[in-house]
Amino acid sequence: MFRPVFIFKILILSLIINFVLIVYFLLQNSRHRFHIVNKNDYYEINDSHSFYGNNRISTNIKIIPMPMIVNVENSILLLSNNFHIKLNQKLTKDLRLALRRYSKYISLLAGISVEINQKSSSSENKLIIDCPLITSKKDKYPKLGEDESYTLNVTKTGSYLYSLSLTGIIRGLSTFVQLIERNTSSDTFYIPLVNIIDRPRFIWRGLLLDVSRHWMPVSVIERTLNAMEFSKLNVLHLHLSDDQGFRVESIEYNLLHDRKDFFTQKDIEHLVEYARQRRIRIIPEFDIPGHTTSWFVGYPELASQPGPYQIGTQWGVMKATMDPTKENTYIFLDKFFKEMTKLFPDPYFHIGGDEVEGSQWTQSLTIQQFINENKLENKHGLQAYFNKRIQKLLKKYGKIMVGWEEILDELHENRTVDKDAVIQAWKSRKAFIQSINKGYKSLLSTGYYLDHLSSSSFHYKTDPILNDELWLFNKEQLSQILGGEACMWSEYVTQNTVDSRIWPRILAIAERFWSSSSITNDNFLYERLFRMNHLLDKIQTGVTHISSYKTQLQNLIIDSNKKLDLLHPLVILADVCEPYGFDQRSQSGKYTSDVSLTTFTDVLQSESELIWKLEKLPINDKAYRDIFQTWSINHLRLRQLFDNININKYKQIWGQDIERLSENLAHTGRIGLRVLDYGTKRILHRDKNNSMNSWPLINWIAHHNNLLNQLENQVYEVRLAAVRPVRRLLNSIQTFV
Repeated sequence: MFRPVFIFKILILSLIINFVLIVYFLLQNSRHRFHIVNKNDYYEINDSHSFYGNNRISTNIKIIPMPMIVNVENSILLLSNNFHIKLNQKLTKDLRLALRRYSKYISLLAGISVEINQKSSSSENKLIIDCPLITSKKDKYPKLGEDESYTLNVTKTGSYLYSLSLTGIIRGLSTFVQLIERNTSSDTFYIPLVNIIDRPRFIWRGLLLDVSRHWMPVSVIERTLNAMEFSKLNVLHLHLSDDQGFRVESIEYNLLHDRKDFFTQKDIEHLVEYARQRRIRIIPEFDIPGHTTSWFVGYPELASQPGPYQIGTQWGVMKATMDPTKENTYIFLDKFFKEMTKLFPDPYFHIGGDEVEGSQWTQSLTIQQFINENKLENKHGLQAYFNKRIQKLLKKYGKIMVGWEEILDELHENRTVDKDAVIQAWKSRKAFIQSINKGYKSLLSTGYYLDHLSSSSFHYKTDPILNDELWLFNKEQLSQILGGEACMWSEYVTQNTVDSRIWPRILAIAERFWSSSSITNDNFLYERLFRMNHLLDKIQTGVTHISSYKTQLQNLIIDSNKKLDLLHPLVILADVCEPYGFDQRSQSGKYTSDVSLTTFTDVLQSESELIWKLEKLPINDKAYRDIFQTWSINHLRLRQLFDNININKYKQIWGQDIERLSENLAHTGRIGLRVLDYGTKRILHRDKNNSMNSWPLINWIAHHNNLLNQLENQVYEVRLAAVRPVRRLLNSIQTFV
């Protein structure tokens, strides 16, 4: 039974939230300070050269994902030692663990001591947490659609966090930590006074992580979950089997899993609990009936063609496919599902179902006979038959089937899976819309493929519900859109590089899943995204892409006597380069699971923070000349790296043509200086005798644009991002004073 005071607080909170929501809808287009935070003029950059730790106090809110409603006051609350976190209720085990995590984050970020207790404090140096419904010793496994809302008020008397659920408290703690700012002039830390009411836009906000093609151990999953919690993502979808590996221990069928790189069942239990404490659900995926070579290594009788089979090392769509016509296939899968559904408590269970190549079915007389006898017509009909039987098996164990869009390829309504299945669209938005129109709950992954290394801006423009598609759906159909998942496929990443391919770009997707669709400003996104990137490192979530960056670059300097001298110019080069993703690497044909992914492009950050900053500087900023000058001479500083009798051996280790990149950066720097010279001196070339000085300006601009285009993409698998700010200055040349 709840005490009357609890019920009273709940009613009061409900009334407040409803009132504020009404105010929000009335005022969202006004200039009132109570608004969804999307006012570009309100969020101005205080210091154009530094986005982290300004010398003057800022009350700008740089949270990502941006909360639903924010009311900012023009004042701050200083933080100091002996910061108190107090809970109005008795601490549960899960909340105690959460408070320990976040008190560590606060301490690391602000350099202050933090105490957790239930003593009252008159000091404003405190965070009071109120969660009246926290009564159980251990919170249950998180549910789809559970309450994640919270309110956070930072006032002159202290900070106050309120939610009806542990999940809401954890989401609010993430916001609180992100609010912490540093005043570098006084080396103090503070939080702007703010009132926040927040809840997610979509209930399924996920990341797919492929641990099959390249193995990702427990430590990778743990640090990914840490960063996901801080980013308000709530689903980790583990792709656990594919042609290149089966990564979960099966006791029932002990020839299934990889002999070396796999999760034991105790590992899975640990990770499920680790995720649960962070209010993240883990969804397993075992891809069937295609992508199943690894199953057939130990159990060839499941295959449509006789073995033997070997673990795949190539990438792409393989021919190996399960035989859906054998009753023994379903007996095997029934026992397998019985084992795995006990291991993974989430009600949703992913069966893959994508990219069934089908030639083994076509070439088998017995399978073709089965198709004809059962009037299944073709491979789509056969897969639909298989899907329905798999769905029935999963229902037996209380699970809801999730599958990729191909499980709806069958056109005959009576053969398709039951409407309680969840469809995940990945190839096209059209498939996403069709699955909703057919009555299925749906997830969007189209436009969220992180392994393609598209820009954060590209992902940010992709939304599960686009305004120009609203007319396609009624209210009930809109409710079928659960959210979406970013996908990190691992053909071209390893445990040492996966962090830089997920973070920070997934933050753009996390905001699209959590925040209002009206928040669309790219500059505002990147400012917060890069800030959060550094926060993830500073609070020690475990992600390594910043902390290991220079070490991995230093590993490319083979001569141990030159590592220290050459590291700085190599960092200068790497900082202005970006890797190309799946398309270019897959086209090269040189990569397999046996090829080491330790090359120059593997070390690079997915997007250059330095180049983004340069692109935002005023066109007449004096910093450009120093930077372009540094680029123009950097190749001379790296010269020793290339002047070596073993240069061919070194090039194999580097993977990409670093020497050419270095030369191109120097050339880009010289073009940049030439553009600046025109802006200040109105000369086209420093050498008065150079014929370029007689060119028409429009030809001079076109010539240098062509050069920059060549320099940007001349080295395969690497983009010379340094070209972008130079191109911007070149194309804005008429604005120079």
